[in-house]
Amino acid sequence: MQTYFFNLHNENLIGFKELTSSDMGRVRNGQTHIGLLSKPLLFLPNDHVAKLGLLLYENNCEILTFYFDRILRETGRYESPKIRSGRNQNSITVRIREIVDTDPKSKWFLVWAGLESEEVVFWLIKEGSPDYFMVKKIFSKNKEVLDNRSPVYQEAVDCLMKKTNFESIDIQKDIEIISQIGGNDNRYKKVDIEKADRLFKEIGKKGEELVASFLDKQKHKGRIQSYIWENQSRESGSPYDFVVNEEEFVDVKSTRFNFEQYIFYSNQEIEFATTKDVSHYTVFRVFDLDKEIKKLSICNNCLKYMQRVSRPIVNLKTELKTSNTLLQTLKVGVMPHDCFLEIHKPIIL
Repeated sequence: MQTYFFNLHNENLIGFKELTSSDMGRVRNGQTHIGLLSKPLLFLPNDHVAKLGLLLYENNCEILTFYFDRILRETGRYESPKIRSGRNQNSITVRIREIVDTDPKSKWFLVWAGLESEEVVFWLIKEGSPDYFMVKKIFSKNKEVLDNRSPVYQEAVDCLMKKTNFESIDIQKDIEIISQIGGNDNRYKKVDIEKADRLFKEIGKKGEELVASFLDKQKHKGRIQSYIWENQSRESGSPYDFVVNEEEFVDVKSTRFNFEQYIFYSNQEIEFATTKDVSHYTVFRVFDLDKEIKKLSICNNCLKYMQRVSRPIVNLKTELKTSNTLLQTLKVGVMPHDCFLEIHKPIIL
């Protein structure tokens, strides 16, 4: 089964509807909201709430604010959930109306659901588009809610999660960067940043396993004489992961994403790479680990970059010492092409 970064909320509900003229802001009554169906998003508060959500349309994904509430009836029940325009001119409702106005003659549809992080994803779909033909195979009516008792429920989940995770790749890359070097970004929830950090560690271990298998084959073919895997039984804390032929220090830098995703170095790794006694330092960049075909590029000659970054780190440590303060761990991120002067052709793992 496919694993995703973003997953469906455990309420297990997906809503689908054709947008009305009122939803799209095309009638004189001046309706300022898009009506939703009753069951999905029961985890949200009944009263006015402003939250960030994902808006998918065509091949795009944006993080925008949506304003959600329900109407309290005389019976004491909350009904008629909706997302309002709000005062934010960049809200999801306003953005949806901007998009549908680009083609006012077409019918437009909305799919929505909660995510496990209690974020919400909205998928705007134009009639006749590839997305439309995908969802029309699943939803038989122009207004319905699917739950886990529906025979097409799992197909709907797979369709929505595949779309959500594919279109949000740039967002996931951003979250990974924040998880590794810190910083404040109110667009992302703490639970997503923590998940990205866990995945980063898991991917790091997987990348080392793939490199060990690659080095086994190299040794069998006589291309190398020996290698030592520092972290084979446990995390060693070394600023490198392998020693090849007793002289080449190899650091494995792995990512779920493409080659150009940021590589992260600790200050200990930078200090090690700039040590005079280290004559052969190589990075094995393992990438596309979320794909069926995993790849490795061997990257050399990063000393110039490491020396440039090392100077301010050394100066900072020296300055801190004057205040009896120690620098324990610092991380920096860099794109591979900005770091290495030699990048070898990718190898299929």
